[in-house]
Amino acid sequence: MQLLEKITYWVATVIMVALMLMAIISYHVDHDRMAGYFEYFGYPTYIVYPLAYLKLLALIAILTNYFRNLKDIAYSAYFMNMVAATVGHVMAGDQPIHAYVGLVVVPVSYILSNRVRGEPKRDAFIL
Repeated sequence: MQLLEKITYWVATVIMVALMLMAIISYHVDHDRMAGYFEYFGYPTYIVYPLAYLKLLALIAILTNYFRNLKDIAYSAYFMNMVAATVGHVMAGDQPIHAYVGLVVVPVSYILSNRVRGEPKRDAFIL
């Protein structure tokens, strides 16, 4: 069962990282189009760049597996982002396949992360 958990964790995590990197890159390379999507979905356009940087920070927190609470915050924030993306796309009449995939792989990666990689021993906000 351990090998299956490792494979499942890494497949889910790689898909999640790919979705995050795709968003980070497209928010910068094609900002005007992405801002148009955000506006069309009912979200303010000024959050495009900050969201890209927050996704990058979340990606670093998840992949480094250094601080327990930062990793938990990153997973929860990215899951909430997937919920918001799903709602925005559905309300606009789109098919948010990427958001549906994210809604599955983020919890799978989170649930298996401590089993496969070990729970981080440090907390970022404790002195």
